[in-house]
Amino acid sequence: MKLWVTREDHSAEVEFHTEGDRLILEIEGRRLEADFLRLPDGEVYSLLVDGRSYEVRVAASAADGGGVEVMHRGAVLPVEVRHPLEKLLLAQRAAGPSRAGETVTAPMPGLLVGYVVKVGDRVAAGQPVAIVEAMKMQNELTVRRGGIVTDLLATERASVSTGQPLMRLKAESAE
Repeated sequence: MKLWVTREDHSAEVEFHTEGDRLILEIEGRRLEADFLRLPDGEVYSLLVDGRSYEVRVAASAADGGGVEVMHRGAVLPVEVRHPLEKLLLAQRAAGPSRAGETVTAPMPGLLVGYVVKVGDRVAAGQPVAIVEAMKMQNELTVRRGGIVTDLLATERASVSTGQPLMRLKAESAE
């Protein structure tokens, strides 16, 4: 599985998988292998890397939905973890505004948990409009430009595929 991981100002695509009790990470062309054991509380992991033992706590960040807090030796390190498709979507969002309408699509396959808006609602750029659950994580989808919701294109609680249109908006001035 690939994830996009950001810590402070450094971001990297991280590919990881497990083989039994072994965790294998590939980060920026480097391969890291570790024996790991998840401790009973579910948030603490015991890692053995190159003969050195580490105890690491990983928990969801209270500050932001896409982040986790990694605690090692008493220091809390905030880390943002995203699907690589989200990075692509964020780059497109930064490309600039348009007076055209907008179609919100599913960034990954999953379950459309629900909409947080209805047809006719005015929404602002960056406002959450729907929630898609993928790999047991709920992802809040936001609009890039904002506008007026004209169509809800998928049924709540239905499976959706990557790129599937979920909702359409028209620009406020587009009548």
